[in-house]
Amino acid sequence: MKKTLSLVLLSGLMLTGCGGQQAAVQQAETATAVAVVEEAVTLPDVMGLTLDKATDQLKSLGLDVEAVDTAEGKTIVMKKNWQVTSQDPTGGASVSKGSTVKLGVTSFDKLAADKAAAEKAAAEKAAAEQAAAAQAAAEKAAADKAAADQAAAAQLAAEQAVARQAAEAVAAQAAQQAAQQAPAAPAPAAPAPSSVQYANCTAARAAGAAPIYAGTPGYGKHLDRDGDGIGCDK
Repeated sequence: MKKTLSLVLLSGLMLTGCGGQQAAVQQAETATAVAVVEEAVTLPDVMGLTLDKATDQLKSLGLDVEAVDTAEGKTIVMKKNWQVTSQDPTGGASVSKGSTVKLGVTSFDKLAADKAAAEKAAAEKAAAEQAAAAQAAAEKAAADKAAADQAAAAQLAAEQAVARQAAEAVAAQAAQQAAQQAPAAPAPAAPAPSSVQYANCTAARAAGAAPIYAGTPGYGKHLDRDGDGIGCDK
């Protein structure tokens, strides 16, 4: 770069006249612009790299590096144990040599702890969801069983009611047919004439049958002189 500027300035001094001076000025401006362009670099993306590798890559381009623990604010000792999690300016930006690139880093211990915590939380969530699904399935199965049992009980009760009604109808029909087919009851038989007879009230009294009422064994009109239906009452 210095050699290029020297050649440009030397060429300008060798020119004479106003035209020569003007050309020298233009050449100097052009050289300055070229120098500025050559001093600018495109910033690489170092996200995810370890801090030591990111630092080496940036410094090889003539850039300064400022790294800070953005997670816990700890002091950075061994750069290989830290990972770049943020970058300012971001990769792809055009910066001048000597610029400072600010890197946010997190220790691998912190990243591992965060990963373990996230995996644990995910496992607990999955277990909770699985338990909730199992409980929902058990509750649904219990509800389905209760509904099936209730329906079966209702069907059994209906069948029993139909069977009872049918049995009652059959019994009533049988009773009706039996009543229609039963023979008529015989007329009551006339009382057999009594074989007990008393010659007089003295004999009736002696037998302990006095007084003797009409229709009872031993009654006779010859014992009932007054005709009141009671023999041997006097």
